Amino acid sequence: MLISRLFAVLLSVVAVVGSAGIAGASPLGVPVLPRPGGQSPVGTTVLHLVDGARPDPFEPERSRELMVSVFYPATEIDKYPLSHYASTELIPALEQRFGVELPGLLTNSHSGAPALAGSAYPVLLFTPGAGVSRVISTGLAEDLASRGYVVVTIDHTYEAPVVEFPGGRLVRAAPMPAFDKETRHRFADARLLDITLVLNSLAVLAQGGNPDAEQRSLPSGLDRALDLDRIGMIGHSLGGFTAVESMHEDRRIDAAIDLDGQIGIDEDFGRAATEGVDRPVLVLKSQQIAEVRDAEPSLNAFWQHGTGWKRELTIQGSAHYDFTDFPILVPDPARPATKQYIGPIPAARATTLVRTYTAALFDKFLRANPDTLLDHPPTAPEVTQDR
Repeated sequence: MLISRLFAVLLSVVAVVGSAGIAGASPLGVPVLPRPGGQSPVGTTVLHLVDGARPDPFEPERSRELMVSVFYPATEIDKYPLSHYASTELIPALEQRFGVELPGLLTNSHSGAPALAGSAYPVLLFTPGAGVSRVISTGLAEDLASRGYVVVTIDHTYEAPVVEFPGGRLVRAAPMPAFDKETRHRFADARLLDITLVLNSLAVLAQGGNPDAEQRSLPSGLDRALDLDRIGMIGHSLGGFTAVESMHEDRRIDAAIDLDGQIGIDEDFGRAATEGVDRPVLVLKSQQIAEVRDAEPSLNAFWQHGTGWKRELTIQGSAHYDFTDFPILVPDPARPATKQYIGPIPAARATTLVRTYTAALFDKFLRANPDTLLDHPPTAPEVTQDR
């Protein structure tokens, strides 16, 4: 798919630029994301999840398997290395094997650091846009973790451009004849069952078990850090549909955010839109999507049938991928070539708005904070309230 190829090319360009700057910036790597806005340092780990009872819809001879990243408030971070942005498996394995740290693009999260003790944290699931890797929203996950959430980002195997499994095994996207409605339905159907697998695996983890297929060691205290009585979900684009539809299907999810997505697939609305949901939903749209209006029919249906708290905001000057790390990663000289994907709003400003409004929704409904951004009319000049 064109978008997947574009992301692969741009990430490669950024990696080259970052590597070229390593000698002047750091002997080991270059942080590529803005620092998280919360008070807690962030730890991260990855889990390989397998649903032995479900054949993979794209490769039926194999059981369905996923890779997820977990971000959480951490402690003792000085003893643990920063994680690599584009590789969670192969590069760390090489570093461990040879006893050296390899240069590259780094995040703000420390691999394997112990979870910060003393509290259990609300859990947030994140699912990306169609054909996009979970990696592209690492910045949002880190920011939420720094604010006191455990965030689980999900790659949907055979849909994401490539998924990196233990041992350096790479699984690429399944060939699709076209990115048409039938393909998106296949993606959405698989995603809804993937969310169930992730939630069930987190329940195993919270009970002291290890859901990782290889039974690799987990960060100390991670099981006690999960508060599964407070679960939220975030999705971008098709992930936005996945988040709201998953909340309709699974009572374990208490609140959802739709970042620039329809609540359905074209004229095929989801059950969340046709039947409604009784829990909070924030829809955060780009100006680009607001002008195209292809999300309006399903959002109108959702507003008609939903009985829970709901709010729809638009970020002026933004485009579809301003809700991801994408604008941060694109060097300024390359921005004109990506104008159909990112808008004229400065990357740092878009990042700040997405992070703060996302945190506000979960602070309000998972933490019962009575005084958030969402309890007042928008004051940011870029943000308009549609309904």
